[in-house]
Amino acid sequence: MKKKVVLVEDNESIRELIEYILADHDIEVVSFATAGNFRRAKTAVRPDLYILDIMLPDGNGIDLCRELKAEQSTQQTPIIMMSAHFDKAEGQCDAQDFIAKPFDIDHFLSRITQQIN
Repeated sequence: MKKKVVLVEDNESIRELIEYILADHDIEVVSFATAGNFRRAKTAVRPDLYILDIMLPDGNGIDLCRELKAEQSTQQTPIIMMSAHFDKAEGQCDAQDFIAKPFDIDHFLSRITQQIN
């Protein structure tokens, strides 16, 4: 069965790059540019992994991470936080991993596959 990742990233170029990388490795990506769009649609999507940018135009990924970990239906789903502005965000929510931007594509992909396999 094809793995599914939910991506919340406001930077269109980064979002498209991640979508391309993951699709090239047969991983389905459902992406959102804002926290609000994600919140409105999150119950309709059951991914194998969430990738959350920390700084969003209408909120932040740390709050989204906390919300996901507080809900019984999503608390076991792994979360990877991403940011160019924070050294480490794992301590601020129960995320499984943190990726600093900019990232090496091979390293990024290995961290993703580690969480979904």
